[in-house]
Amino acid sequence: MALTGKLLLALLLTLILAAAALVAGGLIANRLPWNDAPGTWRRLVTYLSSNVAETSEAPVFAELRSRAYRNKPAILFQAVGSAAQSLGWEIASRNLEDGEIELVITSKVWRFKDDVRVRIVQRDTESVVHIRSSSRIGRGDLGANTRHVLDLYGQLETELR
Repeated sequence: MALTGKLLLALLLTLILAAAALVAGGLIANRLPWNDAPGTWRRLVTYLSSNVAETSEAPVFAELRSRAYRNKPAILFQAVGSAAQSLGWEIASRNLEDGEIELVITSKVWRFKDDVRVRIVQRDTESVVHIRSSSRIGRGDLGANTRHVLDLYGQLETELR
């Protein structure tokens, strides 16, 4: 009986360590700006408890600030589509009139699907690109949706060069 209890405890500890390793691996793989404001702890709590990353004019995390470009919306619309294709993402729908593109990302390992909605809005002499990325399942995304936003902005800027 004592041996069975020890085996169960060892199995439980192994499972806990394996789960912790998977979480840590996901957090590391998403290459997130851990040391930026508002700090590591706040970021960790967010990445473990939220499955959405959305840009705005005044975000808590600076990397999630909506970006403005001196390009016309139609040019940005085309560039976002090209960026999504370059990233290997599926284009689910496009609506040039509304300036919206919906994308689907399938994760490499677990085949989870995340939805990304891009909205391009004309503002004075600039066009603002808003991005919302959300996971279809789960409560915490380990920062995957923030990574999607950063990857799309990065590839968009490459397309615009």
